Amino acid sequence: MKFRVKFFIVFIFLGSLLPNSDFHELSKISSLLQHFQELATKTNNQLGFIDFLKMHYACSDEKETEKHNNLPFKQMGNSAYDYFVSTPVFQCQQTLLVFTPEKHFIHSDLIISGQFTGSIWQPPQIV
Repeated sequence: MKFRVKFFIVFIFLGSLLPNSDFHELSKISSLLQHFQELATKTNNQLGFIDFLKMHYACSDEKETEKHNNLPFKQMGNSAYDYFVSTPVFQCQQTLLVFTPEKHFIHSDLIISGQFTGSIWQPPQIV
């Protein structure tokens, strides 16, 4: 059981180092070599492997065929660990009511004494 867990963790880690690709792409290397051999025989062994890679991966003006879709790292794919790592969003449906008692504070320093309250707003008086 521990071996399976370790293998799965290593698989996820190594897969994250190669973005938008999977390890199953490595199984397509045989079709890459076979396609290279076909083109090499058509060109009388004039085509080098680096030129073949440049022609199929660097240039975007080539016509796509089914043989080209079988080449490794040619298509974008989704893998299992992309879905495994995603976290679900949990939303709580219950509301929590919290009752706190109201507190009333009276600040005595804000109260103005009564001797000035009426005189400021009164019109001048004849004495």
